[in-house]
Amino acid sequence: MEKKDASKDKNIVESYQLFQLLRYTADAIHRAREYELKKYNLTPEQAGALVCILSLGNKATQAELSRWLFRLPNSVTILINRMEKLGLVKKKPDKKRKNINRLSLTKKGYEAYLHSIEFQAFHPIIDILPEAERRQMRTSLENIREKVFENLHLDIKTYSGCFDNALSFDTEKPENESKPAGAEKRKRK
Repeated sequence: MEKKDASKDKNIVESYQLFQLLRYTADAIHRAREYELKKYNLTPEQAGALVCILSLGNKATQAELSRWLFRLPNSVTILINRMEKLGLVKKKPDKKRKNINRLSLTKKGYEAYLHSIEFQAFHPIIDILPEAERRQMRTSLENIREKVFENLHLDIKTYSGCFDNALSFDTEKPENESKPAGAEKRKRK
């Protein structure tokens, strides 16, 4: 029988425990976010799409949204079709390329967006960490993300729009839509 390397076994167990901790924590935060958004009849995925669509402006397409959300194109198509049926987004054929639809928020979508950027569930969770620890956590997660993309042979820049570009967390009205009443009160500094 071959002798087992105890340090290798320890590393495997530790890696698995870290993986599970990361996954369980993300799942728990996702569940808290689901609960928070339920009162607005939104899902976390819809909330993320609203923020990205507004952030992308006239560059918002399903393909670009797929990259920003790191979701498969067919999943984004299903998400956008549901959001369109709910009256949150509208699709408009691109003037130059008819096979591409530009996405924009409707008035109802913009109002949903305002609720989605409050993040009431996450602030008390992340605030348990001092600022220095939050910065360190961000750096660690970015390093892990970079390694995952390297292992998957994916260009990290292609899929990092929501990290490398300014996300829209303000109450500026979307193109061709009126700003909902009271939006000024919710403006973030």
